[in-house]
Amino acid sequence: MEIKLNIPFEQLLRALAQLTPTQRRKAKAVLEQKSGGKATKVEGNFADLLLHGPVFSNEQLLRMQETRKAFTQWRDR
Repeated sequence: MEIKLNIPFEQLLRALAQLTPTQRRKAKAVLEQKSGGKATKVEGNFADLLLHGPVFSNEQLLRMQETRKAFTQWRDR
């Protein structure tokens, strides 16, 4: 069974403020666990992509630079 509610953020904050310290710690742990797992996985995937992704050779970089110059000259005519 699933229930979905649309609660304004301010109302949610007021409800959280009424929790006991123990309930706040539990709520914080649940929120950190749910959001932390996804963010860590995405950050890890992004780091892997940066570390192991494709890399341009110096020749390719020079060719791109020359092509940009040619396009700039052609556009400015």
